Amino acid sequence: MQFLNRDFYNNNNILGYIDSSIQTLINMNTTILGTKEYMLFFYIKEDFTANYFSLYTTDIDLECLGFSVLQRNTRHSIEAFLDLVNLCNDPDYLSVMEHCADRNKQYNTKYHSILKGSCNIPKKYKIATQMYNANISRDLLTISSKTNSYTHPNTFVNILNYNEYDKKLEILRDLLSANLYTLTTAYKLILKKFNNNMTPVLTCSTCPFLNPLLKNCNQCFLNEEARFQNLIKNALITYTNPFQNSYYQ
Repeated sequence: MQFLNRDFYNNNNILGYIDSSIQTLINMNTTILGTKEYMLFFYIKEDFTANYFSLYTTDIDLECLGFSVLQRNTRHSIEAFLDLVNLCNDPDYLSVMEHCADRNKQYNTKYHSILKGSCNIPKKYKIATQMYNANISRDLLTISSKTNSYTHPNTFVNILNYNEYDKKLEILRDLLSANLYTLTTAYKLILKKFNNNMTPVLTCSTCPFLNPLLKNCNQCFLNEEARFQNLIKNALITYTNPFQNSYYQ
C-alpha cells in the first residue's frame, strides 16, 4: 500500500499558515470578504483543501483513474487563478467574468482580439501573459489541458494498472505542484491587492523567532512553501496506513 507522505499533514503546514494569515488580514479589513478577488482566492483554497484531504486515505496502489477528484478540482483552481491574476491587473476584466457567467452580457471590447466570442483557459492565460505580462509557466496550460478529460463523467479515460507506479506518481506530482503554485501565488496576489504586499504578523505559539522584534512571518511562509515542494519532489509517498495512526484522532 502507498499513501501520501504523512509529513504533508504536520500541524504546521502551508495550508494552515495561509489560513491564519488570511484570517488576520480579514480581521484588519472585513470588506475584503465582499470582493470578487477574495471569492476567487477562496475557490482556489477550497480546491487545494479538498485535494489535500482527499489524498489522506487514498491508497495509490488502488488508484486507477489518474486521481480524478484532483483532476477536476485542479482545472477549476487554474481557471480561478487566471481570473484572479487578470482581475488584479485590471478591474475591466470583471466584464469577462460576467460574460462567462452570462453569455448575454458583453465583455469590454479591449479583450475581443483574444476572446473572439469564446472564453476558455488558454484564452485567459493569453490575456494574463500577453496583455498584462504576467509570468506564468506554460506548464499550467499543459496540466489544465490534461484535466479536461475529467470535467465530465468520462468513461473513456485511460485506466491505470495496479503496478504503474511511476505514471501514478508523475500525475500526482504534477497535480500537487500545480495546486501549490496556484494557492501560494494567489495568496501573494491577495497581499499585494489588500495589504500593500506586506505579510500580516501572526502570533503563532510555535514561532521560531524568539525575539519579537525580529519576527519574520514571510520567512515562515517561504519555509513552509519550500518544505511542501521538497516533499512533492523527494518524499512523496509512505507505506504507512493512515488508519494505523490517524491524523483525525
